[in-house]
This record gives sequence, C-alpha cells and structure tokens, in this order.
Amino acid sequence: MTSEEESMSTASQLHSFSANVKEGLELGKKYVTLIDQLVDTQDNEELLDAAAQLAELSVDTEFVKFQHQYKPQDYYLLFMGRLLEMHDRKELSVSFDAGNKNLSSVLMPILGQAKFSFSLERSENGGAFFVEEITKQKLFYINLQRRMLRFNNKALVNLFVIELAQNQGVDEEVIEQAVYPLIAFTHYLKQDFGFSVDFGILGASNDTEYYLENTGLQLTIIDKLFVNTAETDYMLVNLSDRIGARLQLDSDTALELGVTPSSSQIQYWAFKVDDKRQAVSFFDLLVRYPLIREWYLDNRDELEVKSDPLIFAD
Repeated sequence: MTSEEESMSTASQLHSFSANVKEGLELGKKYVTLIDQLVDTQDNEELLDAAAQLAELSVDTEFVKFQHQYKPQDYYLLFMGRLLEMHDRKELSVSFDAGNKNLSSVLMPILGQAKFSFSLERSENGGAFFVEEITKQKLFYINLQRRMLRFNNKALVNLFVIELAQNQGVDEEVIEQAVYPLIAFTHYLKQDFGFSVDFGILGASNDTEYYLENTGLQLTIIDKLFVNTAETDYMLVNLSDRIGARLQLDSDTALELGVTPSSSQIQYWAFKVDDKRQAVSFFDLLVRYPLIREWYLDNRDELEVKSDPLIFAD
C-alpha cells in the first residue's frame, strides 16, 4: 500500500468514526428531548408517545455510551405519575431508589407499608407489570403500544385483603383509599387514550360480572354461606331466575353468586354486586365485610375470581 493509499484509508476510518459518534450523539439528543417531553408536556398523546418511545429506546451505541440513564421500566412509572398529576391526583409519590438504582413509588394512604415499581414483561408481547416490591404481587399489566391494562384479581386480594388488611391490620377505609389512584389511573387511560381496560374486582358497575376461575361450583359452598349468616342480620335467599344465591347486605347493596346465562353445557359462575349508586365493587365487599371476606378466603380454591389467563397464568 502506498503512502497515498494509507492516507486515504486513515481518512476513511476517521470519517466513519466521526459518523458513528454523531449518530450516537443524535440518539442522545433524541433521548433527552423525549425525557423533557415526558416531564413537561400537558398534551395527553405527547405524554403517551414519549413514554412508549423511551421504554423501548436503546441509547448506548458502540461509540457513545451514557453512564447515567433510567431503566426502561422506570418510564412506565413516570408516565403513571405524570398522568395522575395532570388530573390533580397526588396520591402516588415517585422517588429514586438508590439501593436498586431504579424508580419506585408509594401510595400515600399506605405510606411505608408497601412500595411499588414496574417490571418488564420479557415475552414478545412487551409491556410491564405494576409490582409491590416486598410481596412481589403483580397488581396489573399495562401495554402502552397496544393501549391495554388488565388487573390481577388474585394479586389484589393477596396484597390488600390478606397482607395489608388481615395481616397488618390496616383500616378498611385506608385500604379503599389506597386503590383509588389505581382505579383513577385506569379510568384516565380509558377516557384520555381509549385504552382497553379490565378493572377486575375493582369494577363498580352493576353490569360487571366477576367470573370464577372454576366451573361447576359445588352448592355446598353456598350452603356454608347460609350457615354463616344464620345468626346475623343479613338476608341470604336463593335466586329466583337461576341457580345461585343473593346476600342482602343493606337496603342499597347486595351480593349475588350464580350461574350465568350460556348456551354451553358448562356452568359458568360469577359474582355480581347490586348497588343503587353503582359505587361498590366486589373488592370493597371483601374489605368491608368480615363475613364475606372469611367465607371467600376459606373457600378460595373454589371461589377465586378469574383474571385474564393470557397474561396472569399460574
């Protein structure tokens, strides 16, 4: 190789190096622009777009690496906090966890009793789970690209009903206040972005049917509830139009458990809350009424409420 050819080769390498560095710096510029957008925007779609891009953006290149950057799952938490903030909700407090080097959060009503963060769904479906860090309960799944959110009914019971209410003795009003921001966040996703959402046992509409995981429920389970209510002021009667029972809790609220109408030979059972104000969910009944909570937990293998099986598979 002549000296002229060597000079041209060196120049080519330098041009290639320069181009790669510029590419890395442009990626860094895009990164900070999206962060600014996530933190500052007051536009719903810009907020969602920034979070969705940041959650999938790989910033480092072979030639340019950024030592300090948030983890992909952190952007889900920042998005959640910002959306609640834009609706003047202050119950979720987000902070940096120096130990785990990621963002975590607390729900103000149960400050100090639970800590939450997101963990990525590692399958090709993408998305992330909202997880309580101590108990590892995955409360809901969210996918920003597909615009969907699904609650995990089993995890809601495990954390709020068993761990916090039963084991730690947290007051029922505090428990209900703690889930308000989760419900509100889900409402805003549906209202502002058209997300497909499943509130699970947090849904308070009278049209909500809380399907059981199992089919063909043994009637002896309902018999146990009859026995438990014998010495109470609650009225438990058989349903007139289908197999099942109705528990009248007060003048405005009743809980039904019965077979749902179906053309299938399989009997599908579901809980249903009848509330005149349509403000009470099955979750609320589990928290407020020891009779229902104890009966449900004692017979949980048969009464477990179903969650989306494609997402929350045991």
